[in-house]
Parts: sequence; structure tokens; C-alpha cells
Amino acid sequence: MNILISDPIDEQAVKELRKFCSLLRKGEEAKADIVIVRSRTVIDRAYVNRAKNLKMIIRAGVGLDNIKDIEYCRKKGIKIEHTPEASSIAVAELALGHMIAIARKIPVTAKDKRKCEWRREDLVGFELCGKTLGIIGLGRIGKEVAKRAEPFGMIILAYDPYITSSKYKMVKLQNLLKQSDIISLHVPLTEKTRCLLDKKEFRLIKKGAVLINTSRGDVINENELIRNLKSGKISFAGLDVYSERLIKNSSIKHMDNVILTPHIGAQTIEAKERIGKAIIEKVKNFQKEFEGK
Repeated sequence: MNILISDPIDEQAVKELRKFCSLLRKGEEAKADIVIVRSRTVIDRAYVNRAKNLKMIIRAGVGLDNIKDIEYCRKKGIKIEHTPEASSIAVAELALGHMIAIARKIPVTAKDKRKCEWRREDLVGFELCGKTLGIIGLGRIGKEVAKRAEPFGMIILAYDPYITSSKYKMVKLQNLLKQSDIISLHVPLTEKTRCLLDKKEFRLIKKGAVLINTSRGDVINENELIRNLKSGKISFAGLDVYSERLIKNSSIKHMDNVILTPHIGAQTIEAKERIGKAIIEKVKNFQKEFEGK
């Protein structure tokens, strides 16, 4: 099998793949049986047409939104796989990291220290214990967030239209928005979730709430988010995902009540290793399947 690794993956996984596959260079899509991507490479109809031998696409990560025409791929008989389970812990820990950093004003404190400033009286934070955490999307990552938030003494509310029963209290979206001190988003980007938090939803959010997004930028109306951050309706936002236009054209990167991280949810040694192992397993299984035909 010829494999094109279009975006970087764990080096150990690359070594393993070399043992039983031929690895191609970028630009050799036409020879590829399997293409492995992360979030940088966009697979659209033109790419698929160039990759004339393509039999499988593996997305090393959770979402499939950079595979632009899934239906077209399926019509061409191209199998699409991803590794959603491999990075759940890493993303959940980052979401919690944002919460702790915001609660204890860690970014502001670090910035002050670099300026040799010491303003303890201005750095009074809050405790997570006793706060209500509203989790939007109780899938793999949402559950991992809840599991980690519980020992902090947080009260967990969750909204997920696809889950009817859970050990956590399931509520309607509007109730979660009204009651939560911290809201954390863990949903895929689909037509149903695009702008899931829009003008109407922002009106319902409790004044002074904190918003965490480690899912996809477009699940939030970003213009509304900026407006609510400026007004103080949202006291703070921790964002690991956002659109390119937000960073290029808005003042959000200069706002003191925002933490921006560059889509590092899955960027841990352990998550990369798990993703690598999942890719190897998927390639081996596909090879067996293909050879058995």
C-alpha cells in the first residue's frame, strides 16, 4: 500500500508504517492508496480527483470538517476513518486547564510578573468548587470533562439531544445557559451545531458566565461573543478554536478577558501516541480487508 502522510503524526507511528507500507512525498497524491491528514490539509473534490488511486482517508483526530465532500468520497468508494477516542483526555484536560487559568487569573498574573508588577489586590479569583458547569455535548470529551470537574466539587449540568439518560443531570439548552457559571462546548461542527450559540442563546446566558470552547469555532456566533465579552455579559472566554477571520479582523486577540490557544487540544505526547497507534491499526485492518477481496 502507498501511504501519503500529509500532516505530521507521531514519529513512532511513521516508523511502524514504513515496515509494511511505502510512504510517499507531498505532491504524490496520484499514487496514494491511503492519505493521512490532521486538520491542516483540506480534502475537497479537486484533491480526490487528483488522487486517482485513493481508497481510504484517515483523519488523525476528532472532526471531519476538513474533508469537504464526504458524500463524493463515498460515491468514489473511498473509506473515511478518524480517531475520535484517542485525544479525548487531552482535550478534556485542556478545557479544565482553561477553567483553572481563568478562575485564578493566571494569564494576567504571568503578564504582570514579566513587567515586574505585583498587584495581588487586583488578582482575586474564584474557586471552581460549588460552581455550576454546563457541558454542551456529552460525548467522549464531554464525559471526560465531567469526570474531571466532579472532584473539584463542581455541579454538573449537561445538554445533548442524542443522550436521554446519564449519571449527570440532563437539561434543555436554555436551562443550561441560564443556570451555568461556566459553559464548556464539546460538539462536532454540523449544519445543526453551526452558530449553536447565537444572539438568542447569548441573551439567556447568566451575566458574568465563563465560556470555554475546545470544539469548533463556528459553533459560536463570534461577533456575538465579542459583543458579550465587551459588555461583560460573558466575563471571560477560553478559546482553543476560532475562525481565521476572527483572528485577522477582530480585536479579540487584544482583549484581557480572553485566553486564546492555537488548537492544541490533542497536542500531548500521550494523545499523539494513541492517535499513531489507532492509525496503524486502521491501516492494518484495511490492508487485510483489501487483500481479502
